[in-house]
Amino acid sequence: MDFESGLEPDMQPDLDQFLLARIAEDKRIATDAAAGGDEWGEGSEHVRRHDPARVLAECTAKRRLVLACRDARPDRAFLGARPEGLADFPLTPADQHQLAALTLALLALPYADHPEYRPEWRP
Repeated sequence: MDFESGLEPDMQPDLDQFLLARIAEDKRIATDAAAGGDEWGEGSEHVRRHDPARVLAECTAKRRLVLACRDARPDRAFLGARPEGLADFPLTPADQHQLAALTLALLALPYADHPEYRPEWRP
């Protein structure tokens, strides 16, 4: 059992499943915020920028992007293709499968502190 996430190793989510779950969480939070009214103050630029309607639109766009990448059969092995010691070396995809994997990995970066995020997904 993976004690970080509480899931059995064979039950660990794939990168696309992980992203869809995080996007669903963001959508739920934004929906709840929209239903509960404005607690943070309308004048806040941060609040305006993260208006629930905008977050919901972003969730929809991200979800469609994840599904399109998943349909492209991402080459996730590409993500761990950097030579030892070159963790900051940029990955350059050679085909649509590598591009799909890199896109998913980049979308997952904001969730890197989540317990189900896996280091091998880091682009």
